[in-house]
Amino acid sequence: MSKLQKAKKLIFIDYIPAELHENKIWTIVYYVLNPFTETLERKRNRVKPLKSISDRKRLAKRMVTEINDRLLNGWNPFLENTKTKEFTKLFDVFNLYLKHITIEYNDENLRFDTFRTYKSRIKVLMEYLENKDWNNKLCYKFDDSIISDFLDHLRYDKNNSARTRDNYMTFINTLCVWMVSKKYLAVNSCENFKKTNRKSKTRIIIPKEERIKIFEYYKTTNINYLVMCMTCYYCLARRTELSKIKVGDVNLKNNTLYIEAADSKNNKSAHVTIPKELSVLLKNHILNSKDSNYLFSEDNYAPGETRFKPNKSTSNWKRMRNKIGIAFEIKWYSLKDSGITDLIMAGVPLISVRDQARHQNIKQTDEYTPRGMKKADTHIQNSGVKF
Repeated sequence: MSKLQKAKKLIFIDYIPAELHENKIWTIVYYVLNPFTETLERKRNRVKPLKSISDRKRLAKRMVTEINDRLLNGWNPFLENTKTKEFTKLFDVFNLYLKHITIEYNDENLRFDTFRTYKSRIKVLMEYLENKDWNNKLCYKFDDSIISDFLDHLRYDKNNSARTRDNYMTFINTLCVWMVSKKYLAVNSCENFKKTNRKSKTRIIIPKEERIKIFEYYKTTNINYLVMCMTCYYCLARRTELSKIKVGDVNLKNNTLYIEAADSKNNKSAHVTIPKELSVLLKNHILNSKDSNYLFSEDNYAPGETRFKPNKSTSNWKRMRNKIGIAFEIKWYSLKDSGITDLIMAGVPLISVRDQARHQNIKQTDEYTPRGMKKADTHIQNSGVKF
């Protein structure tokens, strides 16, 4: 048995080095992994006949050295004529994507929450593939069967909710779209997947007695954080938006708060109304501050030069909830949900609430209307139509 045959029998690698076979026809023989079949396949190069045997051996030696050097550096003859990048290692591309989103976040083209979520989800995906010993797979193998197995793993093995499974599916779709745009995939392997969650989003309205507890707690422990909570409730601003708003965006003369498109979740600039109940709190909060300061900063949420980290503010909310015995279901976003619902229940026109909340359409705002407040259409009720 030749050295080549022994290597093929005992070792499974990307290639088996070239060696000279001096038969009737001299050939350089080597084995390379065919990515289409995932098997080692033989390749042969003929050695040109020369009058001098020693010259022919020198030529063969140079050929063997050149082929082995190219194989060592990742050359694969099966991919030589392809223009795709589908045969790049999947993990190399995932790490490239992590670098891509990091740059976009640093350039403020990606919201912190989005950046943090994408980074977390791709790492969960990589851990899953690693546990399956699939970390050396090439991009073209990242197909619907792998995605389906991963989503099932999240749902049934890890016992995650249908909403979590759907959120991962949405992320993988985003990842695949990027990979297609960069030629690492020929098609989006995730585009035909459907969401499984059928539950509507639960909106928690903070009860009056709980609001009093929250207000009194932050009034004595962190007045700056309380002002931020009130700004969320009254101006319906999201956590990440609040981390980017500057003191100069507050106009107490006109009672407006400006939210820049780049800072907004829906990418639209808007002036939202500051109610009189919030105006006094904000006036004291920004006293003697520079317009260039962040409205809520890392300096204990007082105006300052460095914006606060949104996830840190959520941790603060959780600590408060545990400290004073607030229900687990009452989350930071319950402030905004409560603010929208209270405006509707106070009889504020839906179109005004829509503009304050910066919803895409009035239907989105109407979803916050409590079921008991829904009324019949008077035009249809009094139309006089009879059967």
